[in-house]
Amino acid sequence: MCKKVNSILIAILIVMCFNNLKAQETSGDEKLAIEYFKQKEYEKALPLFTELISKSPENAMLNYYYGITLLKNNRYKMAAKEALLNAVVDNTPSNANFYLGNYFHALGNWAEAMDFYKRYKGSKQESKELEYDKYVSLCSKNINPFKPDNGDDKKVFTDSIKSPIKQPDEKSFPIPDSLKAEWFNFEINNQLTYHRINDFQSEAAKILFTKAWLATSKNDSIVRNTDSLRKAHEETNSVTTRLALVQRIVDAEQQSYQLLRDREKYFEQARVKESGYWEKTGNDTMAQFINQIALREKARADEILSAQKKLEEKVVIVPIVQTPIETSTKTESANQSSVDTKEVILFKVQIGSFLNGKLSPAFKVKYDKLSKIRKVEKFIDPKKNHLYTIGSFGVYKDAVLLKNQLIMEGLKGSVIVAFKNGERVPLQSVVKEAIVK
Repeated sequence: MCKKVNSILIAILIVMCFNNLKAQETSGDEKLAIEYFKQKEYEKALPLFTELISKSPENAMLNYYYGITLLKNNRYKMAAKEALLNAVVDNTPSNANFYLGNYFHALGNWAEAMDFYKRYKGSKQESKELEYDKYVSLCSKNINPFKPDNGDDKKVFTDSIKSPIKQPDEKSFPIPDSLKAEWFNFEINNQLTYHRINDFQSEAAKILFTKAWLATSKNDSIVRNTDSLRKAHEETNSVTTRLALVQRIVDAEQQSYQLLRDREKYFEQARVKESGYWEKTGNDTMAQFINQIALREKARADEILSAQKKLEEKVVIVPIVQTPIETSTKTESANQSSVDTKEVILFKVQIGSFLNGKLSPAFKVKYDKLSKIRKVEKFIDPKKNHLYTIGSFGVYKDAVLLKNQLIMEGLKGSVIVAFKNGERVPLQSVVKEAIVK
């Protein structure tokens, strides 16, 4: 009797576990979806990631999984491109660039494919597993090994990126007058470059570009303010004031970093949305629009040339009279000599050191991002090491705060280095003196 009861209980437990598993599958359980992904069961993973991405469309890692899962199911649709583009602008695995290369490769867009293949910076082992060299070679020969599935997407998944999100419109998001008057160069694809905000045919793309433009303007304002804070930091002698200023500088740099990330994301999304518009209209319509832009470019160039000629006609050449340069007095020389002999100790945060200036690919990427929001200095030591540093502090504790911030931002190799009268010296030789200050 007991054995029979036990058998029934075991059967009930098995049914409950099975039902729980089914419930997880239908509810879009993230752990289950990722497990399917790791096991390369992409067909099972696809409906789960589709449901997950519909609930969290801004989640970078879900976009990463969703985009790759679409490609693994031979779904080379706009949703795959948008998902992977959302992934590459955030902190996701670098092979997202490789899969974007796959996407454009499958569509026969060789130039875009090669561009993303080159952006991929993975390990030798991962490159081998992805067959990176094989795909790059095929792409360079314009050979397409992919077989996109043109079946009905609705039977497998819903395109959560295209349909459920309400697109912004110009009435609720007005374009600033200054942007309406601005001439810029924004590349949509390898054939089409926009110069005016009204060039955008997709309202969503126009709004996304405007958001990027506003983020740029706001960042420029923050950078100017941060420069003022740095100047104030250099001029004050109060330790309390310096610490407060360092914190404000760090906060401003964090805000600037986020704005630049947002800007790049908006630009990329605007490019995707506008490209989607031209994919629907066709090459002939796009060719006509390119001709219109070319005519406007020529008219503007002629206008600029005409204005320059008029300006040259009005230029009056005035002879320059050179005045003798006054020599310094003995008092000034003595003062200068006393300044030169005074020891100046500065602390900087070193973010990279490279023999003969041979930068690693990873550092080049980080440098490109950092140099937009921070002043990066280069110093070459006697051993021909090229040192890259950020910040310049007379107080050691201030440099520590910046170093900790840079480590939080991913520059884990950041270290503090010391300079005395412009020459690098061992940190330990001056750090005790600095702490007393």
